[in-house]
Amino acid sequence: MYKTIWFINDGQFETKFAYYHFGKEPKFPSWYMEKGITYEIEVVWIFKLVRTPKMFFKCLFHEYVIY
Repeated sequence: MYKTIWFINDGQFETKFAYYHFGKEPKFPSWYMEKGITYEIEVVWIFKLVRTPKMFFKCLFHEYVIY
């Protein structure tokens, strides 16, 4: 189980975006981006999570969190 964190900068705002997943390589979701805007996206962390029931269900449903 993993958590990947990206920093996204669109020129106005900097957003932190976390994705909970199993061992597959994470792909940044296209639904987040809008046409006509240039984004700077940086992968900051990919780290292994402690195996708890809460983390398991976040990974099972591929939960996204935008901070």
